[in-house]
Amino acid sequence: MKALNYKRLLEITNTVPSFRGNVNRFPIGERRQNNKYFLRRDEDGHTVFDVVYGEAWNSTEIDRLEYIRLKLEHRKFRKATGTERAQTYVMKWRKYSDVGGVWTQGKDCEYHRRDRGHNIVGTVRPDNSFEFTKSRYWQGDRCFLSQHSAGYFSTDSRRGGMVYAIDMLDDNAVFHPIWKGLRVNCDTMEAITPYEVVINHVDRKSGKGILSKYEHMFKVSEVMLKAMDLGSINNTCIDIVDGIFGEKAHEQKIGRETEYKEHAEKLINDAPLDALLLFNLAYGVRHVGYRMRYGMNNHTDDTPENIFMATKRKIAREIYKQNPDILKEVSCGSGKRYPACDWGVKLMVNGQQVEQST
Repeated sequence: MKALNYKRLLEITNTVPSFRGNVNRFPIGERRQNNKYFLRRDEDGHTVFDVVYGEAWNSTEIDRLEYIRLKLEHRKFRKATGTERAQTYVMKWRKYSDVGGVWTQGKDCEYHRRDRGHNIVGTVRPDNSFEFTKSRYWQGDRCFLSQHSAGYFSTDSRRGGMVYAIDMLDDNAVFHPIWKGLRVNCDTMEAITPYEVVINHVDRKSGKGILSKYEHMFKVSEVMLKAMDLGSINNTCIDIVDGIFGEKAHEQKIGRETEYKEHAEKLINDAPLDALLLFNLAYGVRHVGYRMRYGMNNHTDDTPENIFMATKRKIAREIYKQNPDILKEVSCGSGKRYPACDWGVKLMVNGQQVEQST
């Protein structure tokens, strides 16, 4: 966060006029970009700076009388100023309830007030540290932070959420998962808050034992699928579904995921290809079910081999989820890139798990 270091922000407060209407609000860059600024405040006898990008809205539920009062105040504000831009808005909407399986609008209403505030993305302190202050950073927030640092902020679902990297291609470069409360040095991006990344790793020996039940299905269906084209796979799916559920059942968009899996389990040994395709339909892999229902193929990159490998991976993944005992925790330390993981990433700070920002 070199562009947001403490020395630079302090210099701005001493040399650049504050924005009109607030003596503690200063621009970060060009003055015309008045949605990018920082707020000066005192904390424990020291001056700290809250870095702001745009606005944030807080919603609070209120009763009907408070809704009417605020509505009248907003009406007076519009008359007096000629504008609808206010710090507080009110909203009303009808409550819905489940009536016989159908969501129906009722007579009761919910009332809410929305208050405009500062979207504070972080706080810069006198020790030249930047503290992340949000649990959720939107795309614009991440772009703003990237523009004011020597690296890139992004979200990575396989690494737990929001991450920072100085170089996306260098495994030895500084790399951090981001969470609310993390403090880093503005110049070096080294973490001031000590932490440890722990990932779940599949014990391959135990996993292979659990998957042994499906080995015959995988071997036979792989050979059969590679000898087919997409049209043949589609026709086979139609025959399987119609044969189990009745004529034209393949055209019905009904949640049959559980039934597909139950039938697939029964056919593992007797009809391996049918079982694999039913698993595919149950998990919605590679749009096979979409093509079966609508007879369309908008996904020209699909091949029988891709369908088989994606289905096999999905089956294995779902089985691993049902057997958490085969997962073992592996510590990856801190400050460096850690492997992508489908089985969960934990951030440990002072022996306690914290939630990674998204």
